[in-house]
Amino acid sequence: MFQGVQKEFRPMTNVSNLLDRQTFRTQVEQLWGIEVNALCPAALIEGSPERSLSRAVFEDGSGKRFLIEAFAASKRGHRNWVAAILAFLNRKGLTKALAPQAALNGEILPFIGETCFQITRYLNSAGIERPGWLASSQMGQDMATFLIDMHGAAKGITQNFSFSDFSIKAYIYKLFKDMEVHHPKMLTQYLPILKFLEKGFMAAYDTLPSGFCHGDFHPLNVIWGPLSCNSQIQAVIDWEFTGMKPDCYDAANLVGCAGIEHPEGLAMPMVTTFLSSIKAAGLLSPTSLKWFPEYVLALRFAWLSEWLRKADHQMLDMELAFMNIVIGNMDDLIDIWELN
Repeated sequence: MFQGVQKEFRPMTNVSNLLDRQTFRTQVEQLWGIEVNALCPAALIEGSPERSLSRAVFEDGSGKRFLIEAFAASKRGHRNWVAAILAFLNRKGLTKALAPQAALNGEILPFIGETCFQITRYLNSAGIERPGWLASSQMGQDMATFLIDMHGAAKGITQNFSFSDFSIKAYIYKLFKDMEVHHPKMLTQYLPILKFLEKGFMAAYDTLPSGFCHGDFHPLNVIWGPLSCNSQIQAVIDWEFTGMKPDCYDAANLVGCAGIEHPEGLAMPMVTTFLSSIKAAGLLSPTSLKWFPEYVLALRFAWLSEWLRKADHQMLDMELAFMNIVIGNMDDLIDIWELN
């Protein structure tokens, strides 16, 4: 495909620069039928920039905006799989699961040169106030409503897709083996956290029921609308880690993100409203509710791995302090979250 210009675009990691080239714009129009009229460098792009090689927003001749992202060829299979899941959820009525737009030939990530590209409609985001969002009961309700709707839309999904198992228990033990080799000082600091989890949670982990999960559910992976909307959630993005996991996974991740934003957030309206709503909807099993505080704690090790990878010492210190706060206040959290 477009062999005559393949060499021109290596290594294809800066989409903004590519969009300045008429040849690339022509290829986008040929593939998706979308005219690239202008680059939108000031557009706020939600979600992690690390999900792609590069990304940018452009608008067509009618003023509609689109997000275009570049991915390495090695990511194409997984991104296609995620796109198929999003299309499934959309068909089941979960239109806020933002899916990419297929090219005219049906491909989701067609190649231009050696790089594959994905286009998604762009939605303006109002963003969130940090750490003010912790006091928003409306946000807690909106986040809960989305998970409830997702749970309903995902019925039958295992009959259409195969999912690999994810175990935070296995992940933690592997992380500690790696820390023993590469970060022995960190190992000593975090070993008491592991010992706490081994008092009961690790043995009970394999009894937790599974369910379909977003996999990285927190407010920065949401495109927020204005306060005047009935629901502020316009779309939920960054589904890269979606799959079947313990049914409390998404809830625990959100609560943990609230706590790392500020520990007092664990008892503030966003969290309490969110948990009250998903409990009322029966979204979590009794077993998951029993071990929910420990799962919040355990899931922070996935974030710890990220801080180690980035050598982010400030976040490493914050993570350790937060984990100890959770352990030291677990009985109070059980009462605040009404998990008795």
